[in-house]
Amino acid sequence: MSNEIEYLVNGHKKFRQRYFEEDHSLYKGFVKYGQRPRFIVIACSDSRVDPSVIMNCQPGDLFVIRNVANLVPPCEIDTHYHGTSAALEFGIRNLKIKDIVVLGHSQCGGITALLESAKENKKFEENSFLSKWMELAKPACNHTLLNHPNLSTLEQAEICGKTSILRSLENLNTFSWVNSKVKEEELFLHAWYFDLSTGTINFFDQKEQKFDALI
Repeated sequence: MSNEIEYLVNGHKKFRQRYFEEDHSLYKGFVKYGQRPRFIVIACSDSRVDPSVIMNCQPGDLFVIRNVANLVPPCEIDTHYHGTSAALEFGIRNLKIKDIVVLGHSQCGGITALLESAKENKKFEENSFLSKWMELAKPACNHTLLNHPNLSTLEQAEICGKTSILRSLENLNTFSWVNSKVKEEELFLHAWYFDLSTGTINFFDQKEQKFDALI
């Protein structure tokens, strides 16, 4: 066992002290009643962007789906493995959650790499899981480079990241059990973008058709 792993061991000790020794009521409820999360959050795997930390949530509040660049694939009925889609199905159809937040963020490595590769006309490594996955963000990347060719990569990454979030919302609606609930106003979709430099979240205002400060 490496010395680094001690950080996790000590963290687990503090967790047990807080939730099992000082006040065991929260986890007793989880054991007795199961999980009842109020929100689905589709977030990036980036270690700096933990939804529970950013929104100061307690265990049990969020049903979190994390992947590279917080992408949502379209509905595909085939024999392949679909982790994000399976988690969405469980959260909506089994847990009956009524709000989905797609949470993007600044300085996303996946988005930045996609932009840089496109500008240099390079391809990701062949037979790469990452390369195939990031194809989901190519429409957002192409749109950004076409309409904002003279901006810096950092500025383009923000535009591309936000555009990709909206693309993910479109893909969410390709699932029949999402689209039907959205139409019946039993499910609500939200596009949020977290800025690492300021700690602020911008949300996409459907009425104004632009991102604005959440608070």
